[in-house]
Amino acid sequence: MDTILFDMDGTLLDTLEDLHVSVNYALERSGLPCVTFDETREAAGYGSIVLIELLTKHAFVTGSPEFQRVFDDFNGHYKEHCNDVTHPYPGVMELLAALKERGLKMAIVSNKVQPETEALRELWFADFIPVAVGRVDGIAPKPDPAMANKALELLGSQPQDAWFVGDSQPDVRTGKNAGCTSVGCTWGFRDYATLEEERPDFIIDDPLELLDIIDAAR
Repeated sequence: MDTILFDMDGTLLDTLEDLHVSVNYALERSGLPCVTFDETREAAGYGSIVLIELLTKHAFVTGSPEFQRVFDDFNGHYKEHCNDVTHPYPGVMELLAALKERGLKMAIVSNKVQPETEALRELWFADFIPVAVGRVDGIAPKPDPAMANKALELLGSQPQDAWFVGDSQPDVRTGKNAGCTSVGCTWGFRDYATLEEERPDFIIDDPLELLDIIDAAR
């Protein structure tokens, strides 16, 4: 096994506060109630359309002009503020350095739109991770395996030789759907009990625990 596919939000980067601020900015502009930090955390992980569907409490029909206004306000604000306080989780940079030293191939697979995914990869992880696959038209988002398959293709890897590491239900399901070994991580947007329900191959509480799994398999 020589490849690791990482989710980004809630796995490599703590993006929650910036997401939360942008969501409430968009809700306020449309006269909708603001949401709590925990509500944003629980809704994150499925991509921005689902995020807005959940946090508007389905006040508007998806695709309607009213929904589109909230969605555009969120995206516009988040594009400008996606790195205000976002930062890697403790231990992540040490983990990536150790994985690079071991010769592992790495990619990011995120339901964030491609430009934002790539921008954050370049800003934080360019020295370690050469590939980022974000959401684009024509490729189904996680938990469909299409994005993971694209990342594996770009890396020249096979699913049976890869781990998929993420913090949420869509990540565990994506790993399984793609035929990878699934690793759930509890430091992000979901807790142990929620991840355990998805039956990943491994659950870890600290980024550096991943090294033990990888070293045991190699």
